[in-house]
Amino acid sequence: MPACRDASVGGDLALRTCPEGPVAVLGLGFGDEGKGAVVDALARVRGRGRRPLVTRFNGGPQAAHHVVTAAGRVHCFAQFGAGALAGARSCLGRFMLVEPLALAREAEALQAAGLVDPWADLVVDRRCAVVTPFHRLLGRIEELSRGTGRHGSCGLGVGPAWRDAHNPHAPCLRVGALTGDRAGLVRALRQIQLLKLDRAEQLAEAAPAPAIAPLVAKLARPDLADVVADAYLAIAARLHTDEGEQLRAALQRDPGAVIFEGAHGALLDADRGFFPFVTPSPVSFAQAEALCAEVPSAPPLRRLGVLRAHGTRHGPGPFVAEDPALDLPEPHNLPGPWQGPMRVGWFDLVAARLGRAIAGRVDGLVVTHLDRLAGRRQISVCDAWIAKHGAVVRDFAPVEGSLEARAAATHALLQARPRWRRLPGWSGPDSRELREFLDFVAVEVGVPIAATAWGPCADDQRGWSASADGDETGK
Repeated sequence: MPACRDASVGGDLALRTCPEGPVAVLGLGFGDEGKGAVVDALARVRGRGRRPLVTRFNGGPQAAHHVVTAAGRVHCFAQFGAGALAGARSCLGRFMLVEPLALAREAEALQAAGLVDPWADLVVDRRCAVVTPFHRLLGRIEELSRGTGRHGSCGLGVGPAWRDAHNPHAPCLRVGALTGDRAGLVRALRQIQLLKLDRAEQLAEAAPAPAIAPLVAKLARPDLADVVADAYLAIAARLHTDEGEQLRAALQRDPGAVIFEGAHGALLDADRGFFPFVTPSPVSFAQAEALCAEVPSAPPLRRLGVLRAHGTRHGPGPFVAEDPALDLPEPHNLPGPWQGPMRVGWFDLVAARLGRAIAGRVDGLVVTHLDRLAGRRQISVCDAWIAKHGAVVRDFAPVEGSLEARAAATHALLQARPRWRRLPGWSGPDSRELREFLDFVAVEVGVPIAATAWGPCADDQRGWSASADGDETGK
């Protein structure tokens, strides 16, 4: 398979220098790497003369992929594909968890942003598991019951819903059931409600925190299943569903129009991330590859890994290169009641290599937020982790095995310190110092630079021609 050629920040790598085919975008950090902006730019590049199909292939409604248009309009994509403002269609693949009520709110927000009918350009796989309000309430109760040992839940119920979807003995509502008869839908929802209520009452008894009781009361509402069922039926009336036919047709007819959009970051992978501070689902290219494999004639999938020029982490857990003194406010990632404030730090080579290892093969890196560090005489890069006992770790293998072994490794990393390397800062997107930093990252991570971002908009990205032919609203 031909590889994309490398390019400096001023070059013109363009994925168009590779054989045209589907491309997947995945974060290699703890999330918040800028995946939404990358997908938006790709949709504009690949949308000339056709309408791309942006396919979400993992995660659920807890994604927060921000897109800023040239006109300054901001939308936080949670379930719709982040190419929607660029005119792309959205597909929620079968590995997705879908929250219908939040999906309807996002459709309203997109309509307010100028899309005539967001529902018309969305197709959802009928096999997607549904995140219900009962999952959300139980998830919040679970997190509160942990006291000071919170895991960093988003508070949206994805964890409990994921467990149900992968437990053959648990009732699980699928998107296809939303179009069924009302009585059957109410019965299914009530069964989920009663099971979640039973578990919530056990937790409330074991950890009687004041904030838990009101949530248990909401979960016990006798009319809640009926209210939710009516809302779901109204949404289902507008929802286009299939079992992957639209995606497979696109991969057969025009594979270059398919953009796979990943959620979260590889360091949050359920099986190889820093347990228990992980997302419940896998975070790698494997699910995108599985969807591509359903069309044997499709060209090879091009894999793009996204990293910021500096580190971030939302929520608790290991973050070796964290630097609380680094003043980089987050206008689009404000503090929340569940994950708290965004934590910031410097670029971490050890973490970047670990993210690459968890993600699998990466064909090119997209380095974002380069403008956030502009004007500094010097920057820091973490080139090794120093363990509590003094060992210097330059490469950290993903920790697998028992949950106890993974939790022990996580605890040890909470006590690790960074080893800093100082590098010259940069002043602008064409500076020699910036080119040297990008060359350094490419060599140390072992992946060529595919594109860079000096700002939040599609036009701020270099490496492919990110300029849109449409108007400034992004439509």
